[in-house]
Amino acid sequence: MSAFSISGLSSGIDTASLISQLMTVAAQPQTQLKNQLSAQQNVLTAYQAINTKLTALQAAADAVKQPSTWAATKAVSSSTAVIASTTSAAASGSATTFDVIRMATAQISTVAATGAVVASPPNGIDVVDSAGVTHHLALSSGSPAAVAAAVNNAALGIRASVINTDSGPLLQFTSVSTGAAGAFSINGLDTAPQTLVAAQDARIAVGNPAAGGYTVSSSSNTFNNVIPGVTFSIGAVATGVTVAVSSDAGAIGDKIKGLVDAANAALTELGKYTGKGGVLESNYQINSITNSVLSAISHGDGAGASFASVGVQLTSTGTLAFDATAFAAAYAADPAKAQASAATSLSGSLSTLAMRSSTVTLSPLINSGTSHVGELNKQIADWDTRLNDQRTAMQAKYTAMEVALQKLQSTSSYLTSALAAITASNDASRK
Repeated sequence: MSAFSISGLSSGIDTASLISQLMTVAAQPQTQLKNQLSAQQNVLTAYQAINTKLTALQAAADAVKQPSTWAATKAVSSSTAVIASTTSAAASGSATTFDVIRMATAQISTVAATGAVVASPPNGIDVVDSAGVTHHLALSSGSPAAVAAAVNNAALGIRASVINTDSGPLLQFTSVSTGAAGAFSINGLDTAPQTLVAAQDARIAVGNPAAGGYTVSSSSNTFNNVIPGVTFSIGAVATGVTVAVSSDAGAIGDKIKGLVDAANAALTELGKYTGKGGVLESNYQINSITNSVLSAISHGDGAGASFASVGVQLTSTGTLAFDATAFAAAYAADPAKAQASAATSLSGSLSTLAMRSSTVTLSPLINSGTSHVGELNKQIADWDTRLNDQRTAMQAKYTAMEVALQKLQSTSSYLTSALAAITASNDASRK
């Protein structure tokens, strides 16, 4: 708490202003520490930002190095009626040709609902599933809505609803899922339901089933592992559909582009802080990282071949560019050579460079900078206490001075009055 102060009441001196000026001078060492703290925080922020980009660069380089990246495949269908995709289990070069015989369907059955009652409540209704199991359902009433509610509440994989059609209301029963396993029958209604769409599995035929070929069925319109690792969905009946698996140069190229983008992001961040006026402009260690990244690209692979052969090259602005078409051509011509250049030489170099720059160069600088910031904050806090004590002492000193002056002024006034009274008395006695 600040001491009570009287500013110049007796002395005529603005002691509050004087104390403020003296404290400004006393706080100069702390001000210098604050300036050092601001500068150090800016440097630490730069280190951390660059380290983040280098970590991302290493991750992107490691992604290109992964064997799974180069095992990427894609499935191509010869028909728009079939859409295919692959998993990691798909082998490049595998293929099959088949006919789509039929689509999977869900059963739809209806019964006229023109009357108020479609079933007898005391008897209820029986739903028989595809396995032949009978499920007896009690009814609260025989109305179409009550029958629909009983079926829905039974959770048998059948949805019932009353549909208003051009020819009148219908009570409709629909299997929740497609395929023969969703087939059902309903007994106990006043009128037997009519099946509009029968439940059936989708089916394809490879070759002629009557002459050594075979069929494959699916409860849905999606087929898995007809070709190992390949999933395809059918959208219409079709003949002579070929699904073939090949290496996915596009997916591999995307990983390399990700590496190029990460390298450019790292170079941009480095340039931001080491360029003219940057907080790391004269920092040799950080500037050398930029040079190392550019050198890794310009020197090419271990055989001295330019990375331009796999679509990666330096631009006139000191950044990297990726040509997906050039990479696809190189990969198609010699997959092993393209992989060795991009995955082993390019990605290996950048991964090692990014890791060493992060762990050997930046991490110690970040740790040291963090410690320095902590020490500066401690020193600044210590100065807060010291300056507060100095201000309190000054306020007490000048307050005491003002009080003493006030007492002296009071004594002087008293003596002056007393002397004046004595003088007046003496003058009167002489008359």
